[in-house]
Amino acid sequence: MNELLLKTIDNLPPLPETVMKLQQYVDTSGSEVQIQGVVDIISKDPLLTGELLRLANSPYYGFSREISTLNQVVSLLGISNIKNVVIANSLRGGFKVDVSPYGLNTQEFLGNCSREADFISEWFSQSDKKLAQVLVPCAMLLRLGMMLFANTLIQSGRDKEFLAALKAINFSDVGSVETEFYGLDHLTFLGYLFDHWKFDEVLIESTAYITMPHAASDDVKKNAYALAVTTKLFDPYQGGSEYNVEDAIALIKEADTQGIKLGLQRFLEILPKKK
Repeated sequence: MNELLLKTIDNLPPLPETVMKLQQYVDTSGSEVQIQGVVDIISKDPLLTGELLRLANSPYYGFSREISTLNQVVSLLGISNIKNVVIANSLRGGFKVDVSPYGLNTQEFLGNCSREADFISEWFSQSDKKLAQVLVPCAMLLRLGMMLFANTLIQSGRDKEFLAALKAINFSDVGSVETEFYGLDHLTFLGYLFDHWKFDEVLIESTAYITMPHAASDDVKKNAYALAVTTKLFDPYQGGSEYNVEDAIALIKEADTQGIKLGLQRFLEILPKKK
């Protein structure tokens, strides 16, 4: 295995104890899993409980009434979604982010990551709320691979070398430089990460096909196309370019030819003005 990739995998942050307990309970209980069992585990962690209530009342989910109890959160989102959200949230705040090896401003980068999740939630909030709920944890972590790659580059002292390679191609094809250094790009790596942390199988498969949504199985093809469109629209370098917006629209139209209705009109309605 590529040396840098191996270091990245070895340095993956561990999941908090509460998250691991929840994972173990859900995964081993199978069809016998109970909402109260999930609530009992999460309720022992006040910080996680508060964060779940905050997320449930955020625009991500768009519930029409205030969610005030943990039982409501688990009942409304479902056990699989709760597991995914809990893992995603713990990972997002689990390590220091510094994307300077990519020539990016870290705060602007994190703001762009948040807008990705906001956009995908708003896009499907009216037409397919269930899909929006499923994809929110994934959208929260779309650029996780970049964050982890950047950390490893800094620790290995190869951050300046990586940045020089990006500058040499004027940041035009970041994936090719990532592949040169790591053997794969950050979006492909995301599928591995979701499998490593035992996300729901639907999310694992959805992320595995972000770069080739047409090849995804029918069960997750809509998910994969939605994520592929979002990554194009919010690309850290070219997301606001006319080319990327047109590319995103082309993906929506391609999905339509395969019977996948993503909602082009709604996409255009909520398209950020600067894009």
